[in-house]
Amino acid sequence: MKEQNRVLLTGLLLLWSMMIHAWPGMPTPRLHVEGRYLKDPHGNTVNLHGFAQTYSPYFNERGQYWNNYDVAGCLRYNKSMIDGIMAADWKMSFLRLHMDPYWSSEPGCSGRYEGEECFSETRFRKYLDEVFIPMAEYAISKGLYVIMRPPGVCPEEMGKGDVYNEYLLKVWDIVSSHPKIKSMEAVMFELANEPIRIRLADGTVGANSQPHFDVLKEIFQPIVDRIRANGFHNVLWIPGSGYQSQYKGYAVNPIEGENIGYAIHIYPGWFGSANGYAEFKKEWDANVKPVADFAPITVTEMDWADEKYEASWGKGHTGTAGGDGFGANFKKITDDSGNVSWLIFTDANRLAQFSPTPPAQGVPYTFLNDPEACPWPAWHWYQEYAKTEYPRPAFSYQSHSDNGDGTFTNPVIHADFPDPDVIRVGDVYYMVSTTMHIFPGATLLKSYDLVNWSYCSNPLELIESSDAYNLLNGKDRYSQGQWASSLKYHNGKFYILFNTLSEGGYLLTATDPEGPWDLRHLTKGFYDPGLHFDDNGKVYVVHGINTLTMTELDKNFEALNEQEVVSRPNTGLEGSHLYKIGDYYYIYATYGGWPASQTVFRSTNIFGPYEEKKLLDEENIHQGALVETQTGEWWTMLFYDKGPYGRLPNLQPVSWTDNWPVIGVNGTAVKTYRKPNVGKEYPITTLPTNDNFRNYKLGMQWGWNHNPDNANWSLFENPGHLRLKTGAVVSNLLEARNTLTQRVFGYHSSTKNSYGTISLDISHMKEGDIAGLTVFQDPYAYIGIQIENGQKKLIWKKCEIEQAETVADVTQTEAIDCGSKIYLRAVANYGTGKARFYYSTDNSTYLPFGDEYTMQFKLSVFVGIRFGIFNFATAQTGGYVDVDWFSTEETFEESTYYDDSFTGYTEDEITIDKIYTDSSVIDLLIGTSQTLKLSARFKDGHTENITTQATYTISEGKVASIANGQLISISEGTTTVTASFSDRLGNTQRTTFEVAVHTFPFISGLFNPSIFGNGTFDQATRTLITSQWGAGGWRYSNGVDLSAFKYLVVELDAVQDCGTELRLFDENSYWSSCASYRFDGNLRVVVDLHAMRKGENANQVCDPSHLYYICFWSHGNRPIDFKKAYVTNSDNYEDPTGIEKDILPQEDLPVDVYTITGIKVRSQVLKSKATEGLPAGIYIVGREKVMVLR
Repeated sequence: MKEQNRVLLTGLLLLWSMMIHAWPGMPTPRLHVEGRYLKDPHGNTVNLHGFAQTYSPYFNERGQYWNNYDVAGCLRYNKSMIDGIMAADWKMSFLRLHMDPYWSSEPGCSGRYEGEECFSETRFRKYLDEVFIPMAEYAISKGLYVIMRPPGVCPEEMGKGDVYNEYLLKVWDIVSSHPKIKSMEAVMFELANEPIRIRLADGTVGANSQPHFDVLKEIFQPIVDRIRANGFHNVLWIPGSGYQSQYKGYAVNPIEGENIGYAIHIYPGWFGSANGYAEFKKEWDANVKPVADFAPITVTEMDWADEKYEASWGKGHTGTAGGDGFGANFKKITDDSGNVSWLIFTDANRLAQFSPTPPAQGVPYTFLNDPEACPWPAWHWYQEYAKTEYPRPAFSYQSHSDNGDGTFTNPVIHADFPDPDVIRVGDVYYMVSTTMHIFPGATLLKSYDLVNWSYCSNPLELIESSDAYNLLNGKDRYSQGQWASSLKYHNGKFYILFNTLSEGGYLLTATDPEGPWDLRHLTKGFYDPGLHFDDNGKVYVVHGINTLTMTELDKNFEALNEQEVVSRPNTGLEGSHLYKIGDYYYIYATYGGWPASQTVFRSTNIFGPYEEKKLLDEENIHQGALVETQTGEWWTMLFYDKGPYGRLPNLQPVSWTDNWPVIGVNGTAVKTYRKPNVGKEYPITTLPTNDNFRNYKLGMQWGWNHNPDNANWSLFENPGHLRLKTGAVVSNLLEARNTLTQRVFGYHSSTKNSYGTISLDISHMKEGDIAGLTVFQDPYAYIGIQIENGQKKLIWKKCEIEQAETVADVTQTEAIDCGSKIYLRAVANYGTGKARFYYSTDNSTYLPFGDEYTMQFKLSVFVGIRFGIFNFATAQTGGYVDVDWFSTEETFEESTYYDDSFTGYTEDEITIDKIYTDSSVIDLLIGTSQTLKLSARFKDGHTENITTQATYTISEGKVASIANGQLISISEGTTTVTASFSDRLGNTQRTTFEVAVHTFPFISGLFNPSIFGNGTFDQATRTLITSQWGAGGWRYSNGVDLSAFKYLVVELDAVQDCGTELRLFDENSYWSSCASYRFDGNLRVVVDLHAMRKGENANQVCDPSHLYYICFWSHGNRPIDFKKAYVTNSDNYEDPTGIEKDILPQEDLPVDVYTITGIKVRSQVLKSKATEGLPAGIYIVGREKVMVLR
């Protein structure tokens, strides 16, 4: 009863905590970026909605309530504003916190802008502690995420490494290295406020072209890298140019690293929003969608209202979604995008005054209650947003060894990961462990700091499909299977070499550690192998027990020769790993058994003789690997036996004395110690345990007891559940197939329990079926539901394996009325070594059932205790159970942690049928990039845009490239692209298409008749008609380089009469100066590309290496008929082909095909097929010019 009351009290406490965290004040777990979405720790999509605060008297109601650097007054006022906003029930979820320069600028100093000119590092550090961090802490305490922005605004121009760039680097170095901020899971950074124009290396200034975005990356990437190096790994929001309105170039050259999103600003009139929905959406798609396609977006400035209110930055009205107005269209566009967080920039004091009560009839609207101003609709929209896409609380029961203060405590993983071998590849550490008879197995973990580990893969799908591994005909492989592997990386490939007692040696290989892995059965086995790729190109393995043998292997891992190198009879010497460090070969080995110890042998010759040094004989710590960090430190990952929980990894520092390793500190093992120096700090991570089975595949924490029977389990038949069917009649749990297991994790507090609970639908069980939850080792015990004589019975059972013949099973049963669902729980304790089982009919009150018993670790199973979910038949097959969820929390409700709108899926919904593009040939203007659309059709008939998820192979990489869904032109020509996409089940489809890059195409879509004004273009006749004083032609958004040519030649088909001028711009603005050439009565204009001048007096050089517009201006409304345009190095201005007449090929001979500018696109094809599939344009086929019309 005492235990029952304790569980009831815990449930009530959790319910109370959930109630006090309801709006306002939702939980704020650490968010991360996953693909194009912001996610919480459970993978729920999160979109935040909020407001902003600026901590200066001016922006806090013009100094009415505090001034003169009054810290207490500032905090009091701004905290009261947050309280008022919460009281007004705004359902806010984030605060944009401006670290206003009021605090960091030297008093009395004034500059051109709020930046480095008046910045005082001393003042900034002081008020970071006294103002900004306290306000962040207060906001977080109210359930708000915080996005911090730096003091002030960007200057009119900024460039790589300039004073403002250095200023930003200093600010973020200070902030991101602050211990309090590094520990705040709810804090994010917006790296700058409103960059405007970007300075290139040549001194020119502009925005929104690829070179400018490339410099923006050079500005912000070092800041990102510094922040990460300081150990801050939360989300970073990156600004664009043009007052944070331009982003497309980031799609081509994105900021690199984890947890990156993009912060935009938008006001009425921006993005063409003044012209209605269609234009608004078009401009959004051009400027923001390229990054929204692969990263989350947050809008950190936005508001609107009628100017009469004088209460908003933006002047506009709400309007109608899909029609006129700003607010409703903004909401529609961002909602449709699905990954946009946003705020309203209304002053906090106004938001705190909001009331959702509309004015009485006849009473005029105010700013706060006018439906056409932002507060009224935003408040109501926020109410709806609060019901979906909000963060859920993090799990409470998470096992880790990182103490959060730069130290860790052993065991480094508090679960059964025995026989570790660890390597470093670049900045990533990988660790393989033993899984014995559990599949998929040979679990591979990865880490960036040797302390915090995550699952990488389970490389071993199966060893063989035999009766023993399939639990058939009374056979099994308990205590056998894969163990003591050797992990290596060599020449771009990962190797895992392992041995089995009965089947011999195996080799797993992969180029990607996440898989796929290939398994090969070797002709010879190697007991406890230690693989080594020597500097001389030879491959060796040391192996054996008591006697260690060195074997040289050939390229197929067949033995060439071998020699005994160490002999220690009857000592249990085993667990060897082999290294070449300096001048010595080291065999790092263990004396196994109980107690165990660690030793090392060394020799300057791989075949010996070897000398020995005992290293560690303490706490049974033994058997593992040596690894060197990026900074030159040495560490060893060993394990120690810790009773029923198994063999737990133990991380120890290593020093070197006289070329011998020394483990621990002066040969004594450490319990708590500083984390390894890997050059950066990394956050705490935990290995997952909970599962609600909504994924299309099992999580990597799971492993089947022996090979699974794949015909008798499913995640598809009842999506959101694991279905376990009875495929055979067996006598007990040991014989049951499809028992799904995972390791039981302990905690550094010996009093903290390890919980495992399942929600089980038992409505389709049949007579004799037993389904439930086990804690599996020897002895094993379980709690379950048994169908006996058509009635449900609760059953608890404890069984011995090794002593089965001498120790009888213990069984308790009891009739139960539980309807179709039962909740079953196992509770183990690392400190006491005991376990007990519970059941519940409502997931609230858990009652004990069966006896508490003492767990053990025996070699009859040879893995640590595991939770296991099972369903087996003792009388007939055909029954099944559905497992809704498994949790290691003490109290778990699925809707608390996961979006409850999950509706499930069928296998056809996630099985790909085909992939395709809208066109088999894509025309692209040189010096530009455009959004590619690659679609997938699935077997159920629905389609998805998979552009950013596919992989691409390009036949001619010098012609075009693809990055983040953007098709990028490089040089004129044609290339074939092969796109490949694998669905979530591993099915792969491919398609090919051609990309044709043109310099001067007269092709609709590439020739823009409306560079200025609204013109028209007829591709068939090559006729441009501009609007009055308008311009049309080619806009090279990333710039085109014509500096390799002498002349640009443009020819007309007819004399024009509208004052046509050819204009060339070397700046990315139509309003900048240009080089201009009049046609007058001529049919041809020739431009000397290296003598171009621009400016009012033609006194400035127009640079041909970066031209953004080549266009034709006219008085308008009259036709301009073009013949051709080309560049040439001929002083006679000849077309590069020297051919003037358009003719068609007649003779069917092998020919080469060139573009009009001389780029070969096809070699030795039949003339009759020379232009098949080519895009519209003019080509040289053999020695003849051919026009292709489409």
